[in-house]
Amino acid sequence: MSTTAAWSAVALLCVALLLSYTDRLIINLVVDPIRADLGLTDLEISLLQGAGFAVIFALAGLPSGRLADRVNRRNLITAGLSLWSVATIFCGLAVDFWTFLLARVAVGLGEAMLVPAASSLIIDSFSPRRRGLALGTFSLGATFGAGSSLFIGGVVLGWIEAGRFAATPGLAALEPWRQLMVLAGLPGLALVPLLLLVREPARRHSAGLVAISAVLARLISDNATVLRICLVKGALGVGDYALIAWLPTLLQRSHGMTPLQAGGLVGLSLTVSGVIASVAGGALSDRFAQHWGVRSRAALLLGAYLLALIGALLFLLAQTGQQTALAFAIWALGSVSGYVIGHVVMQESVPNEMRATTVALSLAVTALVGISLGPTLVPLVAEHGFGGEKGSLQAAMGTISLGAALLALVVIWRPASARLTELRKRSSG
Repeated sequence: MSTTAAWSAVALLCVALLLSYTDRLIINLVVDPIRADLGLTDLEISLLQGAGFAVIFALAGLPSGRLADRVNRRNLITAGLSLWSVATIFCGLAVDFWTFLLARVAVGLGEAMLVPAASSLIIDSFSPRRRGLALGTFSLGATFGAGSSLFIGGVVLGWIEAGRFAATPGLAALEPWRQLMVLAGLPGLALVPLLLLVREPARRHSAGLVAISAVLARLISDNATVLRICLVKGALGVGDYALIAWLPTLLQRSHGMTPLQAGGLVGLSLTVSGVIASVAGGALSDRFAQHWGVRSRAALLLGAYLLALIGALLFLLAQTGQQTALAFAIWALGSVSGYVIGHVVMQESVPNEMRATTVALSLAVTALVGISLGPTLVPLVAEHGFGGEKGSLQAAMGTISLGAALLALVVIWRPASARLTELRKRSSG
């Protein structure tokens, strides 16, 4: 595959990832309207945000990864994109909790097909010295998607409430939040024919599909670095989704912001931090690899997770909406950079035939631990840990993210500090 074709594929896959995060997270902007319209509790809403999506996302991730290691990855991605886009539209047509839950399950099933196949495809499209930047660029889709689901979603919601789509057939009769969900699903369907133009690259150094037991054996080798990164992603995922799922609602309830203001502030914070983290994290890890070898990338993880810890502490201390958003931005800077660097470490630590399966296992941990628990823990901790009083929502979110960052540092400390020791010896020698 030529360099131009490879980067074109990365660009299209980045857009697909952007849309996946948009469709996954757009619900967070309209929590209160959905709750009022369907008569749901905060706990039921949190299940739609988290476990309703995450359980099937995790369970389907491993079979999707196995498929990506043996079938045409472009076609697998296209099928998943079509499914989750249609399912997002059906979220806007839900009549009760159960129909909404079924649609969210379908979103999770479709999105499970994307990242394992895309990561494997990108790795096979680039030389080792460019893989960090390529995967970092791909990861921009997650950043822009998470940000745009709130920022652009808030803008579109404002247009809907102003009657911009009043003459659109099929939309005018729907409540604003329903129109937003329907509109969110349409771009994915438009991307499908463009993705079909992507060429499937040849698999590099592949020995064929291997057993799950062989993958797990590989993950626990080399001081279990890859397995530790999987666990860390799950821990940080709890903090990520606790903050992302409830921050727009916190800004609206506690700081009097409109959905547009809350979505814009959170979206801007996440987008700026995420772009910096994705590009800088990938490029910096490539630079480390070029100078000190690929094993040196793991040393950067300590700095990333420490930055997330600082963000969590500042979140607990924040007094205004702007301070809260700034603390979240610092958290995101550490979390996203850690995700990008950890992703490259995992991909380079296993052979080609294990890469998509390894990514799928990582995503399964992130989904089952992070996405399932993060949103759901917030109302539970706010109610039972802080009495449900004023300020309990922020306290719960900050406490959860702080615990997640501390756990991440503890888990990664041994392999990362070992890499730091190696670097010091090389520098002094």
